[in-house]
Amino acid sequence: MAGRVPLVFVMSVFAITLTIANAARADLADFLVKPAEDALRDHKLGIAVSLWRGVVAIRGEADVAVEKLALAWTLAGEPEAAIEELERRRRATGDADARTSIGKEVAELERRAHGFTGTVFQVVPADAQAREAFRRGRRAFQDKKFADAAALYRAGVEMAPDVPGNYRELGEALGKLGKTEEALAFFVRYLRLRPFGKNADEVRGRLTQAGAIGKLSVGSSFACEQVWINRQPVPAPLPIERLAVAPGRYRLLCYNEKYHFARYLNVDVPKDGNVRADFTWAIIENKLDPWGRIVMENPDRQSEMNDIGVWDEIGVPVPEDRRPLKVLLRAADSSKRKEVYIKLEAGKRVPLAW
Repeated sequence: MAGRVPLVFVMSVFAITLTIANAARADLADFLVKPAEDALRDHKLGIAVSLWRGVVAIRGEADVAVEKLALAWTLAGEPEAAIEELERRRRATGDADARTSIGKEVAELERRAHGFTGTVFQVVPADAQAREAFRRGRRAFQDKKFADAAALYRAGVEMAPDVPGNYRELGEALGKLGKTEEALAFFVRYLRLRPFGKNADEVRGRLTQAGAIGKLSVGSSFACEQVWINRQPVPAPLPIERLAVAPGRYRLLCYNEKYHFARYLNVDVPKDGNVRADFTWAIIENKLDPWGRIVMENPDRQSEMNDIGVWDEIGVPVPEDRRPLKVLLRAADSSKRKEVYIKLEAGKRVPLAW
């Protein structure tokens, strides 16, 4: 037994070493935490999302920073994005209590009601912090701290995907680490975030060569004034035919201010898949004389009624099950009230009169 080191001591030393290593990695994100906290506190949610993405890129998906990122998405009215982030942490963490807590939070977010109109939320790039991450990454790379350099470059890409330096240098750092699969995963995530970014075509080529690409087509019943894919504006009008995209989930938005219409669609594109998504909607015309308000059944939830406002024309999505929708017509002076059922057809106008 002489000269042998007790197993408990060895495990204790290992635990201390691991703790020190994790603390050192966590310290890499310190320059981002305060601005991220400040942005969240001040309700500057567009940049808060970018900054917390950077913190998570450095600290890892199991870190509690993911919950701050999810909170920013929730406050911005983007529960689906919050759920996606929370699910990332639930998969990554080894803490059973944390998994249970996250499960409850996800269930709560899934129960939240959503109308069929909404507003456009735009993520604001954290350019200054992304450039600082690039500078720190270069220093770490020169010191041959390739893992730290990769974490910092990755944070820069997450915070400002169109800054090319972090993108290029991350590939170099991952190459030094021999992490080919991680590099591919990064390219996939980048293209999901920025399907029309400045580096998108180069990444698209890399993923096509690797056989990790899908195709997405998008159409609409009426013209969309704005089309967004994963919160990035589409540079050309619809339709989109067989766009090469990274495999994964995409959140699509058709926005038309003239018809007060904003519609989100979620679509999953598998590797080698060819998926089509269409915004199917009709236009309701208020022809009531005397003038009145229109209250309509939500096309997405049969038990919910929505006041669709005072507009002369408004866009309304066609229900997926094509069922007739209940509509209540109410005169402003309370002289008339009428209940009708209408069946919407994609690309059609529906005039409503007494």
